[in-house]
Amino acid sequence: MRSQPHYVALAIVFLLLTDSSFATSCVWGKKFKVRQVCGQVKDAYGAEIPNATVQLTRKGQAEIVGQAQTSADGMFELESIASGDYEIRIKYGGFWDASQDFRVVRPTRGEGCSQPIRVVMKPAGSCSYVENAWKK
Repeated sequence: MRSQPHYVALAIVFLLLTDSSFATSCVWGKKFKVRQVCGQVKDAYGAEIPNATVQLTRKGQAEIVGQAQTSADGMFELESIASGDYEIRIKYGGFWDASQDFRVVRPTRGEGCSQPIRVVMKPAGSCSYVENAWKK
């Protein structure tokens, strides 16, 4: 007959293995280059996410150099961003943050969003991600 502490230990191991906060590890995608910091935030099913917070920091620094809220259709744009290496972070309640390093090269202004950054937000416990091109 097994002792009660043995069952308690098994229960703790089971909880640790099934809890998504312990079982999920997020890996950043490949660093990409853009000329504009603009794009759209959607959930995993393709629904636009309005009012998500989009923050931009220079790589390796904590100071936010640009911030925007997504519009009703999930679109965002940060204007007057100089060339350089950045991290974009997108936050929305109930979803795992999405973040990615990228580079702005030869910035353009006033040409619309020609190369949108694609952000896919997933519920907490799953990995959200950022890409520089929409999959067809």
